[in-house]
Amino acid sequence: MKMNKKNIYMTMVAWLIMAVFASCDIETSDNGDLDGFWHLDRVDTLSTGGRADLSNKYIFWSVQKDLINTVDRHDSAGDYLFRFEHKGKTLRLYDPHVNDRMNGDPAVEDPTVLNPFGVNALDETFNVNKLTGSKMVLSTDELKLSFTKL
Repeated sequence: MKMNKKNIYMTMVAWLIMAVFASCDIETSDNGDLDGFWHLDRVDTLSTGGRADLSNKYIFWSVQKDLINTVDRHDSAGDYLFRFEHKGKTLRLYDPHVNDRMNGDPAVEDPTVLNPFGVNALDETFNVNKLTGSKMVLSTDELKLSFTKL
């Protein structure tokens, strides 16, 4: 069988494509619409009817793989990492750490530092009231958090 230049070229390209795909680990997550960069727009206090408009503040939750990173770029309230479990209509945040690699990401011991992000406990479960590709609403017995995806 005689191979022409075109066949040799196509064989080399096919081998190159197979080598690239074999060498890459494609990391995926099952987080669906939860994955992404969320802006905390509003916090409602359910017992008093109070409402905090945060639309002009830079408070974010970033969700990727198995971590949630909360960060305040407005008042420097901190930068924290959480493990999370998203099961149907619940979202559990737990095991919070200060996002500080140089100091080993120390564990958070005082839950009040998490309050600016709508989190009141070191292990807290939210009801997922709404979750789409652009909006998320979470609630506890005390608070309702409204987010917009950026």
